Amino acid sequence: MKRKNNITIKLLFLSIAYMTFCCLIFFSLALVTVKFIINHKVNIMPSDIKHVLVASIIAGVASGLGPWFFAKLDERKARKSPPSDPD
Repeated sequence: MKRKNNITIKLLFLSIAYMTFCCLIFFSLALVTVKFIINHKVNIMPSDIKHVLVASIIAGVASGLGPWFFAKLDERKARKSPPSDPD
């Protein structure tokens, strides 16, 4: 029995949340690393945290929405065109 993976809104929000979390971790580590390399100490301001959070949300939405959108397009295209080999 073949299982069909459905592209749903729930999957969209889950992927956006996952990618936002991953970007938040990555950008936070990058911020700490850059601050340490440049200043030889880690001094994080509240504005730095705000910038990391905004960048993470933007990157998370973009990287979560893009693949979902193209999967929806492929799903629609597969529904419209008949199979080339019906056997």
